[in-house]
Amino acid sequence: MQTLISEENKNLVDLTTLEALLGSEARTKVFLVLFTNLGRTFYQRQVESATKLPLRAVQRELERLSHIGLIYQWKEGNRTWYQIDQSHPLVPILQSLILKVCSPIDRLRTVLNTNKSVRLAFYHHDKNEVIVVTNGDVFPESIEGIRLTILTTNEFMERMEQMHPELINVLKGAVDLLGNREDFLWRIIETNKLTIPKGENVL
Repeated sequence: MQTLISEENKNLVDLTTLEALLGSEARTKVFLVLFTNLGRTFYQRQVESATKLPLRAVQRELERLSHIGLIYQWKEGNRTWYQIDQSHPLVPILQSLILKVCSPIDRLRTVLNTNKSVRLAFYHHDKNEVIVVTNGDVFPESIEGIRLTILTTNEFMERMEQMHPELINVLKGAVDLLGNREDFLWRIIETNKLTIPKGENVL
């Protein structure tokens, strides 16, 4: 985990450089979303929402990536699902490029997405804090200057049941960093009438 977001991984180039390299702003935005949410399955409208691109541009980029075998696609009912083929030889190269140019919070999301014990994560920009709900993994107190508050599933459930003021205050000003809305813990959030929007580049 630490190797992906070390202090040595500074932004020596930016997204504009990557756009020039890839030849397309739309492709750059799609890559940024897909490679910072590696391992997730998704459909076109999720990519449209995360990138703020027109649906046709998203469809075009996903078709190209499917054509070269970088992503799988399959149909369930009237919806087409996609997922990056992590065995594709270009995946580590492309992910490395994305991680060099994306923001620290995008790099942090990439790490959290690849950790199977992480269930939810909430980012409060003003506090520069991420609350991570986990099944038990240990994390450092901060990564790239972003403070991490780690709660086990039980701690999170207990604090939500008690309407713990500090947690509720952070959640009210936070964004969802992972988009795992299918997790049953979201029912607890909704029961408490909290509306937490998805963060930037979140599927």
